[in-house]
Amino acid sequence: MEDRTKQFRVGIVVFATMIITVLLILMNSDFSWSPFKSQYQIKVLVDQAPGVTPDTPVRRRGILIGRVAEVDDTDEGALLTINIDEEKHVKSNEMARIQTSLIGDAVIEFSPISPSAGAEQVAPGTILRGTYNPTPLDLIANLQGDLKQTIVSLGHAGDEVAQLAERMNEVLGGQDVERLTRLLESTELAMAQFSSVMGNIDDILGDEQFKGQLKKGLADLPSVVADARAIMEALQGALGSADQNLKNLQGFTGPLGERGPEIVDSIEGGVGSLSELLGEAALLAKNLNASDGTIGMLIHDRELYDQLTASIRQVQQILGNVEMMSRKIRPILDDVRVFTDKIARDPARIARGIIPRNRETPIK
Repeated sequence: MEDRTKQFRVGIVVFATMIITVLLILMNSDFSWSPFKSQYQIKVLVDQAPGVTPDTPVRRRGILIGRVAEVDDTDEGALLTINIDEEKHVKSNEMARIQTSLIGDAVIEFSPISPSAGAEQVAPGTILRGTYNPTPLDLIANLQGDLKQTIVSLGHAGDEVAQLAERMNEVLGGQDVERLTRLLESTELAMAQFSSVMGNIDDILGDEQFKGQLKKGLADLPSVVADARAIMEALQGALGSADQNLKNLQGFTGPLGERGPEIVDSIEGGVGSLSELLGEAALLAKNLNASDGTIGMLIHDRELYDQLTASIRQVQQILGNVEMMSRKIRPILDDVRVFTDKIARDPARIARGIIPRNRETPIK
């Protein structure tokens, strides 16, 4: 009885252990092996895929989204068929990168290579381009040949430096050491002066106001260049106009050059005529200014001038009297005009004014 109880208890422990193991497996499994899980396939073409085998994990931003189904060798590279969980999506802006650890385990990581704005979901069956990220061991293996060549080159360079040092020791003697010392002192002084100059430059460029003015000047530089371009275009147009004007002037001055002698002769004749005219005008002015002439006597004889002025005043007075008389005569002339007009219309008025009014027979 006790043996059966022990066996029963051992069975319960084993059964509980199996249940707990199954539960732990289910809790820590991604169920990628489940035949009931819905997935879709995409393909990735890479130049090389070391360590990639079926069931290699595929991650997106560090999260497991599927596994590798097949690995095919093609002329263009390794073609990987990947099963992606249906609820997981790969975007068109993402690239597959194969990463391997130091022990050879590989993982395929999808990471973005461009902004996600406007990116679309990759359709099932799409062939994407992938890359392989070499490990440090691969880099060391690739650098092995170059490293050896570099070490050899460094050895040759060291030998050449040693030869150069020996030659310098041969060339430099006791006096040259002093010269070298002075050269080093001069170099130190030059470096000190250069440091001072750089400090002054730093003081100038460190001024915030100067920086602001410099930035403003650089910002205004495009507008200045545009204005200069406009000025150059205007100058080009002005030069074109000047060239055209010179051509027109050349067409005008050409005939003048051909008729130059005739024009010069005409100008000389005109100058001669003008000279004669000026001479006659001077003679006329001289005669007018002479005291024995009529106008000269009038100008130089004050008494004659006063008499002429008095005569002009009398003439003006007579003209004024005539004007006043004409004003007085104008009403009389108006009355005469009215009277003659009436007589012309009715001549019997004259008879009626002469014959008495009591006469019965009218005069027709």
